[in-house]
Parts: sequence; C-alpha cells; structure tokens
Amino acid sequence: MYLQGETIPKEKNHVRLSTDQKDQWGIPLLVTSVDYDDNDDKMVKDFITQSSEMLEKAGCKNVHQHDSHQAPGLDIHEMGGVRMGKDPKTSLLNEWNQMHHCQNVFVTDGACMTSTGNQSPSIFYMAVTARAANYAVEEMKKGNL
Repeated sequence: MYLQGETIPKEKNHVRLSTDQKDQWGIPLLVTSVDYDDNDDKMVKDFITQSSEMLEKAGCKNVHQHDSHQAPGLDIHEMGGVRMGKDPKTSLLNEWNQMHHCQNVFVTDGACMTSTGNQSPSIFYMAVTARAANYAVEEMKKGNL
C-alpha cells in the first residue's frame, strides 16, 4: 500500500530569495523552507497501522510496515508558494490568480492553493487557468491590463 495524504497549510513553510547565493547570471537562488509537523507524523502512523490491519484481515501474510521518511516534495503535489487571498499582506494573488502587486502576472498552477484534497489536481488547475485567462482578456479589452 502507498499513502498520499494532505498536509495542512503551515505558516512557517515559505519560499524566499537567497540573500547571499546567486546563479550564474547573478539572480538570487530560490530557498524553499518546508517540513512536516506532528499532524503529518500522526497521519503516517495511522495509515501504517490501519493499512496493516486491513491487509491482515483480508488474509495477507508477512505484512511489513515501512515509513520511508521522504522529505516533502518528492512524491506528492505540494503547493501554496504563491497563495491566493484578499489581503496582499498575507497572499500574493487576488481572487483571479493575478498578483496583487504586479497586475500583468497571473499564476494558475498549484502554487495558488495552500492545500488540496486530491492527488491529481491537474483538471482543477486547467479550470483555474481558463478562468484567469478569461478575466485577463476581459481586463485587456477594458484597457485595465
């Protein structure tokens, strides 16, 4: 069995530009600070316990439990680096996936959402993109972009 669970949004998780490291063109490198918490650890422990019980009740033999302790980002759809919200102090995007402080930039991938309840959110991102693109076209027609 394989677990994919939802890790809840954490304010301490963040993405920022490095203050001292740059790439070959002199652009600051991206620093990603993300980790699991007690809730995540409990979810994994519960999954391991319950899945072992289910397999054994189904008649499986020699059931072995294993937690790979993989770091965040290695096998699920982490998101939330450019979250959507009404307040520019706590979010980078408005309700149209448009940056609060840079009106001609729209972000429509998983970065706009702080969490997801499913593991294949691509169809949702397609809908968000279509919605944002439609809004951008309408704003361009009005001369606002």
